[in-house]
Parts: sequence; C-alpha cells; structure tokens
Amino acid sequence: MYWHIFLTARGWAAVLGEKEVISASVLPIPLTSLGRYIGSTGHTARLIAMHDNSRRVINKFRAYYEGAVIEDWEAELKLDAFPRFSRRIMELVRTIPYGQTMTYAEVARAAGQPRAARAVGQVMKRNPLPLIVPCHRVVASNGPGGFTSSGGVQTKLNMLQWERKNLAGKGVL
Repeated sequence: MYWHIFLTARGWAAVLGEKEVISASVLPIPLTSLGRYIGSTGHTARLIAMHDNSRRVINKFRAYYEGAVIEDWEAELKLDAFPRFSRRIMELVRTIPYGQTMTYAEVARAAGQPRAARAVGQVMKRNPLPLIVPCHRVVASNGPGGFTSSGGVQTKLNMLQWERKNLAGKGVL
C-alpha cells in the first residue's frame, strides 16, 4: 500500500491505497506538512505527475478542486478495521449529496441510533477519508461543528461555500 501524492488546484493532497481501494486521504496542505505527515505513517509515497490520469480517485480529487461536482468517487473504501457503527456512519455520510449537509443528529437517526449524535461526531473526528467520506457536510444543529483537517472549522466552512457556489454556477441551486 502506498501514499499517492499529487498536486491539486488548492495544494498538495494524498490518498493511501492500491488501485481503486482507498484507506486514507489527506486534503490539500503545503508539501512540507504533507511530507511530515506521510513520513509519520510508515508507508512509502509515490509522486503522481500532473499528466498522469491513470488513477480515477486522484482525477476526481483534482476535479473537485477545479469546481467539478463529484457525486460518486468510484472507489472501494477499506473500512474493515473500523467497528461496525463507524463503518455504517462513514457509509451514510458518503451518500450526502454535494453541496448539502446533515446534522450529527440526522446522521445518527439515519443510522438507526437516534441518541448517538455525539458518537457520530467522534466518528467524523477520526474519519481517515476526508472529501471521499465528506465529513465536512456533517454539521451541528447550532453551527458548523468541528473539523480536524488543516485549517479547522474555517476549512469546513470554505468547502461548503465552495460546493454551493459551484452548484449555483451550474444552475443547480
């Protein structure tokens, strides 16, 4: 399993996996920070050239940051190491449409665990696949909630605004 490092319109990002089976992803951050993070994981990294279009997930990551509306990542997620509840939540969150949000409580109810809003928040906090499992689309009932990726809550708000702007530009909103 390798980290595949690639450049997007917003900076350097990475996905961990083999072929189209993905275990983790990193949202765009400065290359030095990405290098430090990947170095701490113990996995080998491969740099993917800008003209290399052979990896569907990387193409979609790049397209997202160029304004494309990505509804289906066409990737298998390696979630077998997670407890069943966490897998269920990540699969539910994966279905939240581009530009839309659900509250932690709504996700909990959809999972059949209406009292598990805080547990949903903990699963999102540990989400290893940001963007592919769009945890930025899960918000608190009284505000944005948290976000552990680089830039914190401001990154989450920027991503939501970016998606709504892209939808409006395509005449969808």
